[in-house]
Amino acid sequence: MTGDQKPFVCTIEVSKSNGFTFKLWNESGKTTQTITLDGTSLKLVVAGEKSSSTVTQTAEEVKTEVAGENDTSTLTQKCDLIEAKCKKFSVDAETVEVKSSKTSSYSATETLEVKSTKDMTISSSAKLDVSSTSDTTIDSKAKLSLSATSDASLGGNNLSLEGALKLSAKGGTDVAVNGTKIALTGSAKVDLASPMTTVGDTLTTVKGQMVKV
Repeated sequence: MTGDQKPFVCTIEVSKSNGFTFKLWNESGKTTQTITLDGTSLKLVVAGEKSSSTVTQTAEEVKTEVAGENDTSTLTQKCDLIEAKCKKFSVDAETVEVKSSKTSSYSATETLEVKSTKDMTISSSAKLDVSSTSDTTIDSKAKLSLSATSDASLGGNNLSLEGALKLSAKGGTDVAVNGTKIALTGSAKVDLASPMTTVGDTLTTVKGQMVKV
């Protein structure tokens, strides 16, 4: 004990009805430590001027609580449950592995960010749904590939496909383009060619400075 440190004040209370309580008061550090055994629970409390931590243990659960001036965090452990409640939850580890044998969910009421500095894989052995109630962007700084072993569809009120260098559309059997109005425009040249080509129906107009048929 240093010269300016005041001696601790210790009290012990023993009761047939309330159990056992040991309390230590550190006046210099403004801290009180309390151990309570009441026949059902064991409670450890360390209380300072502005914050306190409490560990309560019973036969059914262990609960840890840290309370400050504005926030409180709790960790509760039972035989079938571990529950954490806090303002900020942080995990810093070399490897993290989480497994679930039944339904799992993750939700955020504000921005949710998932980031990887190396390869990332999202896969499902069953159906996979990705949806958004606002704008959705898929952006790749390298090659982008979308494929399906069955039918694939892409739809919207206005649909635009653009290739900065080249745009190719190919069907293994049939290719159909259907619309109320269809325009094919080339800034230099447009070619329509096949072993059998049909152009026109009820009204067909072909025009140009030079037309060769």
